[in-house]
Amino acid sequence: MPDLPSSLITLAVAGAMAALGAAAGGGCGCVALAYRRGIDAGAPADASTMARSLRMVIWPGGVAGARRRLLFSFSLASGFSRPAAFIMAAAFSALFARHGLSACFLVTAMAGALLLLSALIDAQTGLLPDALTQPLLWLGLAASWMGVGLPLHDAFAGAMLGYSLLWCLLTALRWFSGRDAMGHGDLKLLAALGAWLGWQPLPWALLLACLAGLVFAMWRQKSLRPRGAYPFGPFLAMGGAGVFLNSTAVHSWFW
Repeated sequence: MPDLPSSLITLAVAGAMAALGAAAGGGCGCVALAYRRGIDAGAPADASTMARSLRMVIWPGGVAGARRRLLFSFSLASGFSRPAAFIMAAAFSALFARHGLSACFLVTAMAGALLLLSALIDAQTGLLPDALTQPLLWLGLAASWMGVGLPLHDAFAGAMLGYSLLWCLLTALRWFSGRDAMGHGDLKLLAALGAWLGWQPLPWALLLACLAGLVFAMWRQKSLRPRGAYPFGPFLAMGGAGVFLNSTAVHSWFW
């Protein structure tokens, strides 16, 4: 029989990790809303706008101001914050159950927050900021270098394949249709996912993303032949997260 005090401590830490994940997910929804408002007001889609959005949510003029602004942002961004909070609470709990309070937990949790924020911003603005995709890429490479993630050569190969795969597809579509079918942010996001997944599972992540995007467009337009374009970043995030959960067996915690 497990020692009762140690079990209670583990349960308390797991609950704290779930609460931290919920706060991180809700915060991502608030930051995405602040970023969209900045873009709508004419701010450039660069790192300064991202930093300003983070500051508005995290530390807008002291503790009292931060509390008021955070509650206000949660009320406005509830459509994104609540599902995001649930997703990150489940993710942090599963990661903690799998890895404990380790370096692998920390870097993977940071990557999950970056990926979620990228998906939320792309869903609202159609943009994938370099201020998110580049840290996600370098974090994956750094984790491999530290021996936490994939072997370093697999991470590099995944990053190169992720960018070149979509670049070839984009070039072919431009040659056939005469227009760009997606933005270069999608290329950078898939390269970042490649740094975490490696080159072998990456085509599966892209396939899942394409299928999810197609099903969403068919459902949204109530047609088997949908037209128009939707942000692809959220579907890339879904495909990458699904393959990552399967390849690392983090999902086994739920069973």
